[in-house]
Amino acid sequence: MKRIVLMAILVFLPFQINAAMIEVVNQITYYQSKGNTLLNPESKLVTLPSVENKLYSNLSSSLTYKEWFKLAVKSRYAWTINDVEGGTFKNLVDNAYIDLKTGGTSFLTIGKENLQEGVGLSYNPTNFLAEGKDVDYSQREEERKKDVEGNYLLRFESIGENLTLSFLVAPKIGSLQPEPMRQQLRLYSLMGDVDVALSYFYAEQEKLGLNISGIVGNNTELHTEIGLTKGSKRGFLRKKEEVGPPNSGVYKYEIYDIADEEKIFAQAIAGGHYTWDNKTNLIIEYLFNQDGYSKSEWHEFIELVKNASSNFKKPPVDFEAGIFKENLRLANSLMTYRTLRRNYLFFRLSNPELFDCYDSQLTVLLNVDDHSCVVMPSIDCKKFQNMVFRLGVNWFSGNSQSEFGLVPQDTEIQMEARYFF
Repeated sequence: MKRIVLMAILVFLPFQINAAMIEVVNQITYYQSKGNTLLNPESKLVTLPSVENKLYSNLSSSLTYKEWFKLAVKSRYAWTINDVEGGTFKNLVDNAYIDLKTGGTSFLTIGKENLQEGVGLSYNPTNFLAEGKDVDYSQREEERKKDVEGNYLLRFESIGENLTLSFLVAPKIGSLQPEPMRQQLRLYSLMGDVDVALSYFYAEQEKLGLNISGIVGNNTELHTEIGLTKGSKRGFLRKKEEVGPPNSGVYKYEIYDIADEEKIFAQAIAGGHYTWDNKTNLIIEYLFNQDGYSKSEWHEFIELVKNASSNFKKPPVDFEAGIFKENLRLANSLMTYRTLRRNYLFFRLSNPELFDCYDSQLTVLLNVDDHSCVVMPSIDCKKFQNMVFRLGVNWFSGNSQSEFGLVPQDTEIQMEARYFF
């Protein structure tokens, strides 16, 4: 028996646990709903809970053997309870992969990995593999990137003196990974104080990405991130067919995609950080989203919604409200509330050590096209060891025909407790 124990110690002694963390988060959100919006007349289409309780459990660890082997695992368990949907449970795996050193500076990654690519904070137009993944917008920006379900992939990386090259394949794996096969080639170089990364992504839509970031002086960082996509993913609302008697003026709607398979659409971030000596940090970013609605396209969308909303509240003679409810349901399905239009400004002022034990932030996302916005102040109290208490607010502002004015709630108030083990 002693010999078996000794052998086990000799076998596992070279392994080193680099990180092991258990984080439990309990978040309570209070919703203040709007009584009536164009997309949700009389609150009959979208019913928000008055209170929602989320309990998260984040488990992460990594294990290394000398320089040539690494095992990384990160999973999230989430229980959600509210007075509308009842209780739901999700188990998401962000990371479950191994890194193998295949040469002097070459590595092979196999498994499920959340690759966090891009240099922007508010958006990442070049984080191609994360597109379509669920994002929790109640979190701060850094947390959103970290807590995203990974992709099953095979990745080779070679690190040179002046250039790093990586190539990955994310295959289709039945229900485990239903997306069509995706491939990405990425080149990275550090030139003085400037980081440059160029990536080519091949899937149903071809994409090209460029990231540039650099330090200016002691307090300033500047960055830009550009993603080019061949083809559009925009959905548009239009009248499908007239219903009822001839010339009734009543229509069923449909969602359609415009024929832009060969056109190139750009998404771009340009911005920077400035940090004062007391650690106060200001971030300003501008987002250009060519794949969003233009002024005329938005006007056309709003006119269709206004017509459906009016008819839903007071149906024309001999028509049921169900037709107009379905029209509004289609309109609601197009709402992303962060990438609908073409021009945005992002501001964040923060200090991670305010009065030594508070981490405070004031964040604003402004739609430049219609002047609607969401304001997101939050503060973390870190007075207690291994515990953090957070109070946050999401406040939506805008007229009834603006992007954030269409949101079915005025305010979200979040209270959160985090425990670290």
